[in-house]
Amino acid sequence: MDKMTSRVSPKQTLKKMARRIAIIGDSIAAGYGLPPAYAWPNLLAEQLNENWPRFDWQLLNASIPGDTTPDAYVRFDAIRRYRPHIVLIALGVNDCRRAASPIVQRRIERFRRNEQTWWGKSAILRRVGHRLLSPSTIEIAPEASSQVSIDDFTAILSWMVRQSQAVQALPALLTLSPLAPRLAEHPDFSACANYNAIIREIAGATGAALIEVNRAMSATAWQVDGIHLTALGQAQLAQRVFRNFRRPPIAPHLGLEVPANNAQMAPSLA
Repeated sequence: MDKMTSRVSPKQTLKKMARRIAIIGDSIAAGYGLPPAYAWPNLLAEQLNENWPRFDWQLLNASIPGDTTPDAYVRFDAIRRYRPHIVLIALGVNDCRRAASPIVQRRIERFRRNEQTWWGKSAILRRVGHRLLSPSTIEIAPEASSQVSIDDFTAILSWMVRQSQAVQALPALLTLSPLAPRLAEHPDFSACANYNAIIREIAGATGAALIEVNRAMSATAWQVDGIHLTALGQAQLAQRVFRNFRRPPIAPHLGLEVPANNAQMAPSLA
């Protein structure tokens, strides 16, 4: 009997393995004020295609200007349905800033009811509860503190990490996009350092990847408001994110071949 040999068709040879990346963030990841091609997620995709062309890199950028973690919570189902290999979570600047939004507060209340009550775990009981319990009146203090409290930020961000892991995706938490130096002492952003500390703590406690981007940038990295990035700032941020794809835990999770010296570097270094 002739020995059987397996053959791979040309189409099979050319087929690339998919690597799906989902990004959920705010105006920075959305590339506010710039053409879409200059947003750091698109620049990241370019670098991934250039360095690992054997993969079919697919990107879902679900970032919306002005979003907080409660805003992202109400649309996180789109991330789960995408079945990503990795979820980059780039939120926090709008959470920590001193502001007040009744919509955000209602979404925080929705998260608490859905995810932090025993009946909220059941879709049926949740629907009944929402009908029986009228929404509470949202009162905004004249001198509002952070838009999303530290406790709510911690709870929702931790929930996003767990939900990503539940669909076999690696969650990666980005520290807050750096602000222009002139805003460092601005009262509207005085709490940002505390939120960065929470992001680092959650990454350490949950096994999520930590991507440190909150470091000094070139003087021309910001638009006039000192918050949003110029094309140069977006490129610098993209490079900081990309470097983490050469290190654990992202590189081994995605099956990326990297030089041994880079593979041994600590994930937080850049």
